Amino acid sequence: MSETVIQNKGRHQFDFESYGVFVRIQSNDPEAFEGAKLVAQRALLGKVTEVSRDDFNHVFTLDVTSDGHIMLTQNGLDLGASDTHLKAFRFFDSILRVSVGEVAPGKVFLHAGVVGWKGRAIVMPADSFRGKSTLVAELVRNGADYYSDDFAVIDEEGLVHPYPRRLSMRTDDFKTYEIGVEDLGGKTGIDPIAVGTILFTGYEKGAEWQPGIESQGTGVLKLVPFTLSIRDRPDFSMGVLHKIARHAIIISSLRGSAETFARTLLDFVDNQGN
Repeated sequence: MSETVIQNKGRHQFDFESYGVFVRIQSNDPEAFEGAKLVAQRALLGKVTEVSRDDFNHVFTLDVTSDGHIMLTQNGLDLGASDTHLKAFRFFDSILRVSVGEVAPGKVFLHAGVVGWKGRAIVMPADSFRGKSTLVAELVRNGADYYSDDFAVIDEEGLVHPYPRRLSMRTDDFKTYEIGVEDLGGKTGIDPIAVGTILFTGYEKGAEWQPGIESQGTGVLKLVPFTLSIRDRPDFSMGVLHKIARHAIIISSLRGSAETFARTLLDFVDNQGN
């Protein structure tokens, strides 16, 4: 892209707090600004409180350039330009959630799916494209309470809090769509709950469920790559990881289709006394 010129349409600004993190959104364009505010409300589940202050953990700028692109910067660092509002807002949504999760005081955000089953959490750390949301959806269809298909939000006592965004699903050709828990005939968990099971799994066609029990130490090491705050707050993060691993059954195995595996997993958890 050729050199861009930022258009001067006046500066719009919104300052807020979410999960104890202070954020400023600013833009030179009213449409981009209003869209970014809506994205923030949606991405952070409405836990957005307007504030008046001078210092922030993160400052995001979404400025429209002379050629119509939207340039996103974070704390003065250029993150790139998008040629449509839709692309810009999707990128901002993802960056905002991660940025808040990295520094949220008193909380550890794990990239994981979470359901509640008989008063205990089943936490399933996973990267994207590993079938996490599909498995969460099938567990909810089988009676589990929905907590998250995005982040396990864990407090310093080791309790998991709901982070119930609409589930982000993918078709066979990798197109994305969203679905609400009510569309699955399920319900959302409300209260923070202790972790009963930590499952490391991923879909593989034809895979057989052969669960291996992991030690606490191995489980914690496997959780580290999914822990957003591990770089900025390593001691706090490791303390929380050890706390949840100490009282959970930690298992790992590849799995087949989510439709058949969900019931197998819940039966396994029941048989383990969790």
